[in-house]
Amino acid sequence: MPLLHSVLAQVFSWSGICLILQGLVALVVLWTVRLLARHAWYTHKLSCFNKPQTHSWLLGHLGQMQSTEEGLQLVDDLVQTFKHSCCWFLGPFYHLVRTFHPEYVKPLLMASANITVKDELIYGPLRPWLGDLLLSNGEAWSRRRRLLTPAFHFDVLKNYVLTFNSSTNTMHSKWRRLLSEGTTNIEMFNHVTLMTLDSLLKCAFSYRSNCQESSSEYVSAIVELGDLVMDRRFRILHQWDWIYWKSQQGQRFKQALSVVHRFTREVVQKRRALIDQQRATNPTKTPQRKKDFVDIILLSQDEDGKGLTDEEIMAEANTFMFAGHDTTASAICWTLYNLACHARYQDKCRQEVMDLIQGRDGHEMEWEDLSNLPFTTMCIRESLRLHSPVQAVTRSLDKPTRKSIKNNHSSHAFIPFSSGPRNCIGQKFAMAELRVVVALTLLRFRLTPGVDPGLTSSSGGVRRLPQLVLRAEGGLWLQLEPLNPPSFQGTPRTSF
Repeated sequence: MPLLHSVLAQVFSWSGICLILQGLVALVVLWTVRLLARHAWYTHKLSCFNKPQTHSWLLGHLGQMQSTEEGLQLVDDLVQTFKHSCCWFLGPFYHLVRTFHPEYVKPLLMASANITVKDELIYGPLRPWLGDLLLSNGEAWSRRRRLLTPAFHFDVLKNYVLTFNSSTNTMHSKWRRLLSEGTTNIEMFNHVTLMTLDSLLKCAFSYRSNCQESSSEYVSAIVELGDLVMDRRFRILHQWDWIYWKSQQGQRFKQALSVVHRFTREVVQKRRALIDQQRATNPTKTPQRKKDFVDIILLSQDEDGKGLTDEEIMAEANTFMFAGHDTTASAICWTLYNLACHARYQDKCRQEVMDLIQGRDGHEMEWEDLSNLPFTTMCIRESLRLHSPVQAVTRSLDKPTRKSIKNNHSSHAFIPFSSGPRNCIGQKFAMAELRVVVALTLLRFRLTPGVDPGLTSSSGGVRRLPQLVLRAEGGLWLQLEPLNPPSFQGTPRTSF
């Protein structure tokens, strides 16, 4: 004890405090010098690229990237001015090259996943939620990608079409109730997002949340996590974990995260126990229930006969829910909006769907129908070009690459689902759901542009809002007019 008192006395003496302060100052100076040296090196290294006007050599373009309509227009101006690429500095902290031309984008996306890896700054805030799946590289990523691929085979996607029909029917029933009450001006994102969440919960977990009709703790947590991730991106101090987790937003993130992870963990563990029990009692018998996403990845094995761990399966399932519901909802909403703004093409799509189902008793889409909607599919793809749900793709390049511009049309001029080895594995799932929802909606409703009731004037039009996905300020409002008798309100077929 006397020794401890002696040490503490020296530490908390004036000279001891001065030494500690000197050490802290030295660390801060060393960190600052290292940061500025790194900034100078990147500035020199990227000097071969054109650079938009900056606030200063130190601040660079900090504050110029905005998640607003004006921010998107700024990007359009950059493309018109610099044509193929430009360098961009967010203070001395973050340096990147923004590529616009397809022939500059192509080599980055088509390169091996070992060379172009996911960027930590953009995707890092998702790590606590989704695990290492989005940010994994090398053989670990390749192995998990191979094990996941069977979950998106055509034979599996066929079973989901009934679910798409069922969830869309529920949404349309809500719309008809609103119309019968005199409400014709409806905000799309709220309704469609709940519908895609409802659909994904059935496809991923065989779970009926009834989230379109009543509140769900899991669904509320999913929505809050998405909002908090976006909020964190625009708070500089929250980029450091040790600050973020002590903040009010960080505490809310932890609470919502515990809800989501608890739900997923319980589903995975119960399903694994059920599969193990079935194997033990009757290994040759095939389960009567159709396999969902969790079933398939639980049963997947690599060439060595090894499957995914429970933690890996949780990461896959959480990623499927995160990446699948918001992006698809955005694509559906903007497709309906664009068709509402172009009555001629809306009518042509509707006629194509009516011709396809002519003579049927009910209004439901089948798997075989999806390949017989060429014009509707073209309109969906055009909407994806005009209003892509994901506004940018980021990669960290570990090795140099070369590119010479070509004059012919590039295969990478249109990449709504990204491209290359790390493209969106669920793009066929998304396109199938898009075609089902759009086709059924046009069969039952006529769409015209609506008016945001929060606006004092309708002259401003719709203002885009880039968040985790592309949304609209104040929501995306459409006027609905019912078509055809509500025959679908009977007892719809269901796959669960």
